[in-house]
Amino acid sequence: MCISLKKRWLVFCVAVLLLPMQSVGQTGTGTGAKTRYITDMQGRRVQVADPLERVALFGGPTGQMIYVLGARKQICAVTSSLKGSELVRAFDPTAGSLPGPRSTNGHINVEELLLTDPQLVIAGTLDGSIVEKKSRIPVAYTESTMEENFESLKREVRFYADVFQKHERGERYISYLNRTVALLRSRTQAIPADKRKKVFNGYSQSHLVTLGGDTFMHERILTAGCIDATAGISTAGAKEGLHMGLSELSMERVLAWDPDILVIDFGKPEDLYKDSRWKTVKAVRNGQVFKQPVGVFIWDRPTAEAAVLYPLWLAKTAYPEYFTDVNLVKEVKRFYMECMSFDLSDDQAHALLDGSFGIAFNNTPGRR
Repeated sequence: MCISLKKRWLVFCVAVLLLPMQSVGQTGTGTGAKTRYITDMQGRRVQVADPLERVALFGGPTGQMIYVLGARKQICAVTSSLKGSELVRAFDPTAGSLPGPRSTNGHINVEELLLTDPQLVIAGTLDGSIVEKKSRIPVAYTESTMEENFESLKREVRFYADVFQKHERGERYISYLNRTVALLRSRTQAIPADKRKKVFNGYSQSHLVTLGGDTFMHERILTAGCIDATAGISTAGAKEGLHMGLSELSMERVLAWDPDILVIDFGKPEDLYKDSRWKTVKAVRNGQVFKQPVGVFIWDRPTAEAAVLYPLWLAKTAYPEYFTDVNLVKEVKRFYMECMSFDLSDDQAHALLDGSFGIAFNNTPGRR
C-alpha cells in the first residue's frame, strides 16, 4: 500500500472513532448498548443495561429476592452468607460456585467483584459507597434500616421486581403476604387483652440480645396477636459490636417482663429449663421456650420469607386453639413452592421449623 493510501486509511479510521455513537436503546451510554433507568430505594435514578444479565446483589437478608423473583440467572455475585445457606444449597447447588466478594457490611473485595464483570451492584449505603469509590460500576441503593414494616417490604419487593423485570413474580409474593397477614389479624383480633401472650426474642448465647419495639419485629409480633415485651425500648440504631437493630439487655429487665414465650436462636430450649438464672421466667416454667426457625436466612432479619412465616409460626405456637386447621409443615412447603419454587420434603420443612438448618457466616458454620 502506498504512503498516501496509508494516510487516507488512518484518517478514515480516526474519523470513524470520533463519530458520535448512537444508542439503539431508550437512553444512550455512548457504547451503542440498550439501556434504561431505574429508581433505587433512596430515590436516585440509575442508568442500567437492558437487559440486565450480570447483577451483584449484596446484603445477606435480601439475597433471597433472586429466588422470590425467579431472577437467579441474572446474578453474578452475592454476599457470602447466601452461599452458606443450607436451604439454598439444597435447591440451588450452583449457588456455592457464585463469587461472594461481600462478607459482611462494609467488607467487600472489590478486586474479586470486578472479576465478575457486573452491570449493576445493588447494595446498602456503606457497601454501595465503597463500590462507587473504588470502581465505575453503577450502584442502586437499598434502604439500610431495621425499621421496615410490611408496607416498606412491599416497596422493596417492587424495587427488585423493577430491576429484574419480574413484576408478575413480585406481585405474586405481595398477594401471598397480604393473604397471610389478613388471616392472622382476622383470627387474633378477638383475643382479649389479658389473654394475649407476651413474647421475648432472646438472641445470642446469652439470650439477652434482642430487637426493640422500633424495629420490624414489633409489627410481626403484633400481627401474630401477641404482646411485644420490648415495645418500650429502641434498638434500631447501630450498636458497637452488634448488628444494627440489636441491643443487649440486662437479665433483670427480662425477669421483670416475665414473658410467656421465649424465642431463642442459640442452644436448645432444654438448656434454659435447666438454667437456674431463668427458672422464674413464666416461659421457662411453662415449657414455652422455642428455637427460632431458619430458612434461606435467619428469621430475626427483615426478609421476605420471615415476613410471611414468622408471624404465622408465632401465632400457631402461641394460640394453637385458634389455628387448628393450620398445618405448619404444609404451610411452609406451600410458601417455598409458590414463592421460591423450592419443593421441600416433609423432613426439610420440619428441619426448618425446629431451627436445624444452618447458615455459614464468613465461612464459619453456625446454627442460629
